[in-house]
Amino acid sequence: MALIQEILVPLLAVNDTTLTVVEIPLAAGSRVRKGDLIMVFETSKTTYDVEAPGDGYIQYLCEADHDYEVNTVVAKIYSEEAEVMAEARPSLNGHVIEPAVAPHWEGETVYSHEAERLIGSSGIDRTVFRGRDFVSAADVSNYLQPPAAPRPVVSPKPTSAPVDPAKAVLERLSSAKKREIEYLSDVQGTGLTSTVNTYVDVEGIFTHINRALKFLRDSLLPVIVYESSRLLAEYPLLNAWFNGDGIALYREVNPGFAIDIDKGLKVVKLAGAGAKSIGEIESDILHLSGSYLDDNLRLEDLTDITFTITDLSAEGVAFFRPLVNKMNSAILGISAIDGKLQRCTLSLTFDHRVTEGKLAARFLKELKERLETYRPAEGAFHRDIACFKCYRTLREDLGGAGFVRCVTPDGKDGFICQACLKGF
Repeated sequence: MALIQEILVPLLAVNDTTLTVVEIPLAAGSRVRKGDLIMVFETSKTTYDVEAPGDGYIQYLCEADHDYEVNTVVAKIYSEEAEVMAEARPSLNGHVIEPAVAPHWEGETVYSHEAERLIGSSGIDRTVFRGRDFVSAADVSNYLQPPAAPRPVVSPKPTSAPVDPAKAVLERLSSAKKREIEYLSDVQGTGLTSTVNTYVDVEGIFTHINRALKFLRDSLLPVIVYESSRLLAEYPLLNAWFNGDGIALYREVNPGFAIDIDKGLKVVKLAGAGAKSIGEIESDILHLSGSYLDDNLRLEDLTDITFTITDLSAEGVAFFRPLVNKMNSAILGISAIDGKLQRCTLSLTFDHRVTEGKLAARFLKELKERLETYRPAEGAFHRDIACFKCYRTLREDLGGAGFVRCVTPDGKDGFICQACLKGF
């Protein structure tokens, strides 16, 4: 007949030192059974359900929409309802005090000399200790000044201008967005990041890449994950992070890719990408994207990411500056393919505390060279050019007069053979 278990804020990832309580489904003092949902935490990446470890009665020491540090006691489960201390508590001289534990001793209560003195000087009614075999001075002191309930972690707020309600509506930041700001500010806040850019010639590149893909055709993401994962083994400083005292070099290469499809930004891990084929990487990307949409991402899908890739090629951007994530030293951004120039820009942002521009530029140059090897040989590529009108290829052009580059009726760049050009 006592405390069954304390519920502590769990350490779910090394970079999540505080978690947010987003749901408290039960009232204080409620009866719970083993396996019942008693609390939901939100981490920087996902949510985490807490289930009752056994039957009993729940006492909450936390509030929803507040952050708490790891290992903080946020709830207790007792074997009897009478033991729950979340109900109304008596007060003494304006101080809230905790009730004594539930009675379990039927004999006479023995008090230490110091406990007798404290009881006499404070005027405590001895009945509050009924059911205890021995009362020490510490017991009386704890009764007079009980341990404070865990307080939420309050992040310092940046200086901001007041909001005129007649001109704007102040919308509360979600816990996920607060965490995103915290994580991205961890590196960028130091002002020690830089971005280097290069472009990749992609004319004809998908001729070979698409043979390895089933669903993500005409996408550079799978092959960039494939090549960068292998290249990172030669650039350990880009597969690392600055921990304040030194540089932590990851033992494994586990790149992650950013995904945001109206369910909040997440970075999901492509574990062991350096040992997988392009087709296997495509399969992992599709599986993780499906889990994201179905809210079925696991904790291991979101942790231990050593390098991040963010793909904005579908958004039509020419180039951008990606932000380094917490516990990373670099992030690679993929911009849209320029249809006229047949090239796309790759942007690498890196942490100067870990590496320098020369190494980052060398990595980007080598990645560019690797990607461009997927393009067909110049002659072979041109032999596969087809007339947009009759679909005859350059290989089939027996006249040998060559094709003319043109703009097709739908506004795209293309080629037309001499016969169609002359109206034959």
